[in-house]
Amino acid sequence: MKRLFPLLLLLLIAACKKEKVNPAQTSTFCIQSAANGANYTIKVALPDDYDAAKKYATIYVLDGKDNFDYVAANAKKLSNELGKTNALVVCIGYGNDRAVDYTPTDAKEGDGGADGFMQFIKNELVPKMEHDYGADTQRQSRTILGHSFGGLLAAYAFTNYNSVFGNYIMLSPSLWYDNEILLKLEQEHRQANQANPQLVFMGLGELENSGRMQAPYAAFLQRLQQNYPGMKIDSHIASQLDHMGSKNPNILKGLRFYFQNKASN
Repeated sequence: MKRLFPLLLLLLIAACKKEKVNPAQTSTFCIQSAANGANYTIKVALPDDYDAAKKYATIYVLDGKDNFDYVAANAKKLSNELGKTNALVVCIGYGNDRAVDYTPTDAKEGDGGADGFMQFIKNELVPKMEHDYGADTQRQSRTILGHSFGGLLAAYAFTNYNSVFGNYIMLSPSLWYDNEILLKLEQEHRQANQANPQLVFMGLGELENSGRMQAPYAAFLQRLQQNYPGMKIDSHIASQLDHMGSKNPNILKGLRFYFQNKASN
């Protein structure tokens, strides 16, 4: 037993080790948005063989401060494992509070600044990535990834800004927000969006609240499955995990789905 203790300790340390990204492969810049006046810190993880003359797919990650290292490190691992070209991982830091930027309407739980935030992404951040970093200009090369209110924003990007992103990773999306307003927005914009080719991954934790989280999730998923013939979609319910516990496992599932099905660049 005494001999086993050092080995168990080493295994525990390895299991708790945080994902790290090589600083030499990371670029950071700030933008003050003309759309909403907020200042955003942007971190970009570059592929190992980054060449400014080439064009790269992009993964735009919400809650960037919390998710940058994990998403960037695992995008690198999965792209290598699957033999796919890695993407530029673009993490967006907080400008306004997330309850402002990530919510589509002014309601009890948020101030409804999603439209201004999406205008910032569409008209300021995406063009800068294309001009300065060689991001591919095609819609199908852009992905948005978000969790909780970030997942809500990703769903809003799908309904109201479908021309911006071709791929969506919606994790534990707060679709309960404002009396399930996203279900209404999906129906309103369905005709304009339903023929577009797109990848969608949705993830949830099995232990998340069945009425508040699971019911609107199931309703939104069913609508996408039934009404979008140009869509490739997958869903994963993380067994025995709650709202926060399911986040990283579903990030991995979502990234794997993306790299398995991404466009060739």
